[in-house]
Order: sequence, then structure tokens, then C-alpha cells
Amino acid sequence: RLHLCVRNLENISDSNNINNDTLLVDVCLAALHEGQSITQDYPKYQAQYASSVSPSQICTML
Repeated sequence: RLHLCVRNLENISDSNNINNDTLLVDVCLAALHEGQSITQDYPKYQAQYASSVSPSQICTML
């Protein structure tokens, strides 16, 4: 199972200056990268597991 992309959240170094706006930006950037990862990896997983799992299970695996 692939892990959720948290690279932008892991790079938060100054927790004293975190507010709702900066956290929202970091969450949105993490979601952007996660979406790109799913878009790239979905065809590979669909081809490999199409006969054994449902589409929703493939998305969960991604």
C-alpha cells in the first residue's frame, strides 16, 4: 500500500508561525502532489489488480 503524501506537511519547521492560512496552503499542496501520484499510479494498479479487486479498493490501495 502506498502512503499518503505528506511531504509538505513534514517540511513545516516553524510551528510558532503556523496559522489557518499557512496550514491550508500546506494541506492543499500535499493534496496536489497526492493527486498527481494517484493519476500516475492508477493505470499500473488497475492493470495489475483489475480482476481481483473493485475500483474503490484500487483507490484505497493508492
